[in-house]
Amino acid sequence: MKKFAFLAAPALLTLAVSAAAAPAYNAGLVTDYLFRGLTQTDHGVALQGGADIKNGNAYGGVWFSNVETPDGSEGLPVEMDVYFGYNNQFSKFNLDMEVLTYNYLNDSIGDETEFKIGSTLAKGLDVNLYRGVKGKTWFPEVTYEMFLPERLYLDVSAGLWIQDDADDEGLTARAELGRDFPELHGIDLYVGASYISDDTPFGDNNDQDDSDLRFFAGVRKNF
Repeated sequence: MKKFAFLAAPALLTLAVSAAAAPAYNAGLVTDYLFRGLTQTDHGVALQGGADIKNGNAYGGVWFSNVETPDGSEGLPVEMDVYFGYNNQFSKFNLDMEVLTYNYLNDSIGDETEFKIGSTLAKGLDVNLYRGVKGKTWFPEVTYEMFLPERLYLDVSAGLWIQDDADDEGLTARAELGRDFPELHGIDLYVGASYISDDTPFGDNNDQDDSDLRFFAGVRKNF
């Protein structure tokens, strides 16, 4: 998987050269990297960034973040995601299909590949279904984005962690309120909350099923 990721990243740059639009870059800092309700940095700060490209209905991107690794791990404590997709447009609906690879540049965290299929039900309202190949997971998710007065925006989402061989499931919810500041070179500031009903969603009925609610704040910029 790591070999595929390193080969895929240059392919994205090649696509960018021929793309109708120039690549869009992003960088940010967040107090806790929470992925579907689960912290990836042991509730520590994460430095993140990436690049996205689009050519018609096709799109792709690369994204990086630091992550927490066990003591004694070899390699870099970095996650590198590579993704490709195509948003099929029909007369009254769309079908967005995407392949995502989560690649960890160390020997202690296993890589994962997900396939996504989704659609936009209304302006700002999306439904997606993710299938993890190695972990045999399902993650159906609903997301909604709303733009508010005074340059504010609200992003909310809800999903459900499901694993084929596990007895438990984990309901997740996330809300993020932010504002962009053109006077500060387009920097966004945001705060949010992330909830999961079971912080060991791939366990069995004998675990403690502890829920977890975390708050976070961050700053990001799109280039």
